[in-house]
Amino acid sequence: MEDELIKIWQSSPNQERIKFEKSKLMLDVQSSLDRFHTSIKYRDLMETVPAIFLIPMFAYQVYAIPFMLSKIASIWIVLWIVYVVFRLRRAKKNKPGAFTESYINYLHESKKYLLVQKSLLDNIFYWYISPGLFGVILFIIGASLGGRFGFLKLLFIIVGVICLGIGVYFLNKRAVKRELDPRLRKIDELIKVMEE
Repeated sequence: MEDELIKIWQSSPNQERIKFEKSKLMLDVQSSLDRFHTSIKYRDLMETVPAIFLIPMFAYQVYAIPFMLSKIASIWIVLWIVYVVFRLRRAKKNKPGAFTESYINYLHESKKYLLVQKSLLDNIFYWYISPGLFGVILFIIGASLGGRFGFLKLLFIIVGVICLGIGVYFLNKRAVKRELDPRLRKIDELIKVMEE
């Protein structure tokens, strides 16, 4: 049965083979984009839900904690969390809706959305990691000046926070390489096929 299908496919005109390849590529790209949209939705949820709890917690720290440096850090962290949620929601606005005027327009919109997400992850050190690390380290130093931590414990915590930031940075770089770049290549390939 399989050999017969291969023979039929090989004997069919080139135009029919191209149509088959195009539709197979369309299904692959659509499936890949659907998985990507689901993962982005999950990521945004994993950032937004903790923000709902962290914003009031750090806002309360501004009032409750007696150390001025920690108060300043708490304000910084609240502003940073609000900015992160805003930045993720703004990137989500570029998500393409259901099929637009044509499938090729949908592909161009999807490519634009993937490029926005890639830019978000490529620049994660500047808008996500460094402001967050700065706020957390400032908060910890403020608490240590109040006598909460000894020097070695303070150093250990700061090194741990920095290692966490480095880990987040490399995980996001890996996501760009493994998730976004292959999808962008597939979309470019499909756009090229569709325009021929």
